[in-house]
Amino acid sequence: MIGKAEFERWIEASHAMFEIFEGRYDAHPLAVKWIDEWFVSGGFTIEEEQVNRISTLAKNFRYEVYGVGDELKERINGGFTGVLRDQLQKGRKEHIGFAASPYLFTWNFRRFKEYFKRPDFNLQQYFGTLSEFLTSKKEKLGSYRSKSLVTDRIDEDTVKAIFQEVNSKLKAIGIGNNEPVGTIKLLHVIAPSYFPLIDNDIAEAVGLVPRKPKWKEYRVYSSLTNKSYLQWMNSLKIWLQNYVEVIEGIVKRHKCSILKLVDEGLYMMSTVKQSARVATLGIEVK
Repeated sequence: MIGKAEFERWIEASHAMFEIFEGRYDAHPLAVKWIDEWFVSGGFTIEEEQVNRISTLAKNFRYEVYGVGDELKERINGGFTGVLRDQLQKGRKEHIGFAASPYLFTWNFRRFKEYFKRPDFNLQQYFGTLSEFLTSKKEKLGSYRSKSLVTDRIDEDTVKAIFQEVNSKLKAIGIGNNEPVGTIKLLHVIAPSYFPLIDNDIAEAVGLVPRKPKWKEYRVYSSLTNKSYLQWMNSLKIWLQNYVEVIEGIVKRHKCSILKLVDEGLYMMSTVKQSARVATLGIEVK
């Protein structure tokens, strides 16, 4: 286990790398800001600079990384830009599902790619239905927003219940499959200090799910569940107790939850193939 000083250096280094290569395309800060405002006032305000930010994100999204061909790319891009055009222009908004839409779409794209393979899938309808669901659960979801994974007790029964409830809704409005990653990302942006992020690559790296055998050509893993997510919450809580003395300063410095910062570090170590980022540096070999 690394010491407090090394933990702090790891957070700082990982965050710096994340900001350089991923930050300009990260809709997480916008989702958190808009959702915070919605819980307080029942709506959220989109500013011109934020419109430009998500428009840039849409223009620079790399569909080819996910093996999306031209025809499917055209459908998906049309759906996403339609959401931005019709739902995320400057002004006051009330439909909370759209506040999370750029973040969920870009950071759970592998699932949305599967949605769009169905000709009747409508992205605006998806997030509109999600808005209705979140509004109906506002009080229940809001009860987690003041909690901290580091300092508060984990009520396992209620976490299991809300995980399953959100997962069931995403399953119903999606393609009928369980949606653990989407569930986790949605819960996190609603209560970013309590619900930690994790994806399948990180889950493999930390031992929550079996690693894919090298000789297999396809992913073999046990999907994340409410049980394994609780295991992750408890394990992460115990680990973070070792760094309580430095966490407060880190959070104040970056104005971001420690759970997001830890996820950035794990993401850079477990998910990103750094060789793909070399081209971004712009080194020209002549």
